[in-house]
Amino acid sequence: MASNVLPVFQPKSGVKTLVEYEKLYLSSLEDPGSFWATIADEFVWKTRWSGAVCSGNFDVSIGAIAHSWFAGGQTNMAWNCIEANIDKGLGDQVAFIWEGNTPGEQGSMTYSELQGEVNRLANWLKSVGIGVGDCVVIYLPMLLQLPVAMLACARIGAVHSVVFAGFSAESLSQRILDSGCRVVLTCDAVLRGSKCIYLKAIVDAAFGLCKAQNFEVKHCLCIQNERLPDICVRLEPGRDEIWQSALSSVSSECETEWVDAETPLFMLYTSGSTGKPKGVVHCTGGYMVYAATTTKYVFDLSVGDIFWCTADCGWITGHTYLTYGPLLNGATSVIFEGVPNFPDHGRCWDIVDKYGVEVFYTAPTLLRSLQREGDEFVKQYSRKTLRLLGTVGEPINPEAWRWYHDIVGDGRCPIVDTWW
Repeated sequence: MASNVLPVFQPKSGVKTLVEYEKLYLSSLEDPGSFWATIADEFVWKTRWSGAVCSGNFDVSIGAIAHSWFAGGQTNMAWNCIEANIDKGLGDQVAFIWEGNTPGEQGSMTYSELQGEVNRLANWLKSVGIGVGDCVVIYLPMLLQLPVAMLACARIGAVHSVVFAGFSAESLSQRILDSGCRVVLTCDAVLRGSKCIYLKAIVDAAFGLCKAQNFEVKHCLCIQNERLPDICVRLEPGRDEIWQSALSSVSSECETEWVDAETPLFMLYTSGSTGKPKGVVHCTGGYMVYAATTTKYVFDLSVGDIFWCTADCGWITGHTYLTYGPLLNGATSVIFEGVPNFPDHGRCWDIVDKYGVEVFYTAPTLLRSLQREGDEFVKQYSRKTLRLLGTVGEPINPEAWRWYHDIVGDGRCPIVDTWW
């Protein structure tokens, strides 16, 4: 006779009970310096920090706002995401699984393959004059090259600014002008569902708007989408190059630039209250430790786990929980190029089954849209590998939560709500 008792969730991250978690949390409040120092020591530092782990002032009545993490320390995000895992014997483990827009389009990249691709792009960036502190705008769809581009910038100490590949030419030009970037990485075109987005044409229009403001981008590297062979793009001589040909003869070995912990890692724009995009800067050391730690404990993630965060890398969620957090924990991250209702509303659960996704992290808006289409699109797939579900972006209403828990998770998967 089948048992009606649901399986007990078995944590994998090292914190086995609520009592252990509460003890860990209490230590972070009572002695944050020691707490974060212990965690930070798990990462690779060329030079360990000196003095206080964290310091600063957030009270405007006594002085200017200031903060610092791991002052005096030197590290590199790309090294900790890639070489640190290779040194642990994970070189042949898959770092990224890529699922294309159309069913049947798929790919993957091991940690060793990721190292080679990151280094090639990093060397190309150096060849066009990019170095520590220079900004690179990334206007790419959800391809394997997107996290590669982020990590290539991190390898050489450049600041990346990922712009959602769907924003208008005006929005893109605003971000180019504000950051003062001289290099843009893009793609000729991409299918999103059944719609073709002509990205290079949008980039060209953005360059025109920048030129009207007396600013010119010096270099544009464009991926040729081989799945869309009929797309013709205009290449400006001396400025534009095709990604595949430009990188074909570039070395896969690149020296790592060890940067101060407070060196900017990336800039991410938000529209905010003024209507003009404002770039929020995230620095290397503190963000690295934060991204790794929250991914590990919030999502109970460990080496080899298959994690799917559905967010685009144009958002902070995609930065932290698609690229950096999973890699820092030696996990495998799923990148989905398409949309969740193409070719039908069961696409997400098809991908879960196809790759054995263990942790699924998405937005309540998506869940509500799928809930409206009925349970049959979910129940035709087993989803047996799922062990934890997450939501992000906005509060989840009780009806969607119950559907997520009872239908998608079969009543057996805990749900983590990260709307903080």
